[in-house]
Amino acid sequence: MITSDLKIAVRNILRNKVQSTISILGLGIGLGSIILLMALIVHENSFDRFIPGYRNVYRIISGQSYNTPFPLVEEMKKDFPEVNNFFRFCQGYNVAVGKEKGEMTFEQNFGFSDTSIYKILGVKLIAGTPAISQTEVAISEKTALKYFGKNSPIGAILKLKLNPNELLKLTICGIYRDFPSNSTLFPDFIANLKLSEKLFANFQTQLGEFGAGISTALNWNNSLFFSYVVLDKNSDKGALASKMGKYQELKKDENAKKDKFMLQPVNEIYLGSNGLTGFQTSVRSGNANELKYYWAISFLILLISVINYIFLTRAATSDRLRELGTRKVLGASRNSLQKQILIESLLITIFSLIPATFVIDSGMTFIDKTMNSTLSNEVFTNPVMWLLLAAVIIFTGIISGLLIGHKISKIPSILLLSGKSSERSRSKRWDYSFLVFHFSIYLILVVSVLIVTKQIRYSITDIKGINPKNILVYYLNSPKLQAGFPTIQNEMEKVPGVIRVAGSSFIPPFDYTLPVTLATPEGEKMKFDGLIMGQGMTELLGIDVIEGLSFGPYQPPRVDVLFNESSASKYKIKAGDTYLGVFNVKGIVKDFHSHSFHTLIQPMVIVQQNPAKMSLVAIKTNGVNDKEVIKKLREVIYQIDPEEIFTANYLTDSIKAFYEPERNQAKIIGSFTLLSIVLAIMGLFGIALISIARKTKEIGLRKVNGATIGEVIYLLNKDFLRWVFISLIMGIPISFFVMLNWQKRFAYKAELSWWIFALAGVSAILIAVLTVSWQSWRAATRNPVEALRYE
Repeated sequence: MITSDLKIAVRNILRNKVQSTISILGLGIGLGSIILLMALIVHENSFDRFIPGYRNVYRIISGQSYNTPFPLVEEMKKDFPEVNNFFRFCQGYNVAVGKEKGEMTFEQNFGFSDTSIYKILGVKLIAGTPAISQTEVAISEKTALKYFGKNSPIGAILKLKLNPNELLKLTICGIYRDFPSNSTLFPDFIANLKLSEKLFANFQTQLGEFGAGISTALNWNNSLFFSYVVLDKNSDKGALASKMGKYQELKKDENAKKDKFMLQPVNEIYLGSNGLTGFQTSVRSGNANELKYYWAISFLILLISVINYIFLTRAATSDRLRELGTRKVLGASRNSLQKQILIESLLITIFSLIPATFVIDSGMTFIDKTMNSTLSNEVFTNPVMWLLLAAVIIFTGIISGLLIGHKISKIPSILLLSGKSSERSRSKRWDYSFLVFHFSIYLILVVSVLIVTKQIRYSITDIKGINPKNILVYYLNSPKLQAGFPTIQNEMEKVPGVIRVAGSSFIPPFDYTLPVTLATPEGEKMKFDGLIMGQGMTELLGIDVIEGLSFGPYQPPRVDVLFNESSASKYKIKAGDTYLGVFNVKGIVKDFHSHSFHTLIQPMVIVQQNPAKMSLVAIKTNGVNDKEVIKKLREVIYQIDPEEIFTANYLTDSIKAFYEPERNQAKIIGSFTLLSIVLAIMGLFGIALISIARKTKEIGLRKVNGATIGEVIYLLNKDFLRWVFISLIMGIPISFFVMLNWQKRFAYKAELSWWIFALAGVSAILIAVLTVSWQSWRAATRNPVEALRYE
């Protein structure tokens, strides 16, 4: 019996090629979307679960920061018996590495850790041993292949610079397997933890004249480490966190003493770290809230696909009514008809997996690029993924089949044999209500893409108080280059197209804050958001001085400073003052955005830097001769330090990086919008088939009575447009409030312009008109005699 039903189902699918193809493609898009998002969700929730005994492994949180003092876990191991093991970790970026000094390139994932990291995380050493001394380093498989090919790297020497002042030589002591794609830590190098002290000299160098007092020692004041502990499975986590309070008094910073310690389960790090802060980018993190949004959108895409499939199938049943009636007369029961339609629905669902695989494959690549994810086909080795996959296919096929077959199986045999069904206006209204749902979703997605894009453009182009356009930035990563800054400045100012050259320690806008404390010898202190700049940098950036003067020649021991409007207003500061009796106030500058648009402009101080200790050089150009400018800069750099790496970047590229998460959101929502357009067209096509089939006789009568083709098309289109307008009334307010809530992440917001909603509405109307008009034109140009013969 099942074999016979399968044959009939396949025959019906092949007989209705156009309808079946559209159904399979539409359902394939929906299934592909939901399976892709399920794979992403399974992957995102699998992070760090590969760790042996991960339920007993915790990362320590200090206040709202995931960075902790260096000695913390070592002291915990001594003081608390429930601590079985621990490791500390930190990671440097832009670490210059190479086999030879002239071959060095920047590596982003150079890690430092205790040797216990391998045992705790279950990372296998393929050859050699961990880095026990400060002259050794272990490397990953892919790093070994990158630098040494198929040759064994054990015993080989790597040269590297952890700070501008030292060239180190490390012996490769071991090779470890690459960290899994669902690991929050992902170092390509793991050096001895104590070697990290040389890395922290970077910040000291960057501060230049003001870095002498910065300590790089690995003590309680150095809170730049991730700290992991392995606890006894029966330990009381809350009690342990309370006992850790005794370490707070060992911190030097009075504010840091107020931060309480907490234990974060290692499997919650990836999706449970929103709101936490730190000074490292060495850990992968996800966003549980965004994942919920993508899941909801994907579910709606699947729902639209299923509805479209039901509409198309119901539209095609008019050609099968007599067949179903004949089967009923010959003894087929209501249940057997339902079973037949259910089998066809399940087959369509299974066939739709073919286009779904293309959506999944291309979608994985797209998601990895836009979300910086590590999703791959490995997720399908997870048994949970296969259970979810089977559940979605079965659920989709059964629900679709039941909804289609339930109505048809109840129609009397005589009515079916006459080629009629009992569908009336009530069903029509139900069909059109789904049309409202289709276009409401489409409107929300289109408005979201437009507003996110507008906000990003506003954040990049409407920066208050500075002009970042056509500014090249090069970091002076060696003592030779820092000492050679005057030469670089003089040579580059001669190049055609160069407007101004200046040096600095930091160049705004940058996506973190630099707290600067101005203090007197007597101990009086005031904290500001800060910058350290050289002469000419304010002019280069276009920062307006509204009172006094900008920096002149550097004149130690006097310390010249500039304050912004907010500081001057809050603390009653004027140009010419001697602030705190120590700092010479050269001028007051107009408020400007020194950070991203996510934060408000704060009271700020700008301190003048020693020209012999600049950490970067900035070059303002006219934007016409930039290739020659970069070429000349490379030549000057290599003349001063021929073995240094040359990488010059535009300031605007750094600004764009601030809003990478929002840009990625726009790309993801944009892809879903394209899918919603395709599915909306398919849904309209199905509804149009049903509607026009109902009105075939009416169309024939109108044409016989003199109705023109245009009048018939208008008659058929107006019903659809009425429901599209209802979707506008529903979708526009929802999209407005959704995006109003989304914009709360920004301190400075782009206007929610009326034209965005108008454009989304007009596009929805155009899609409806173009889709329905094609069917309407075919019906309107048909011979009226054929239409009257229809019933």
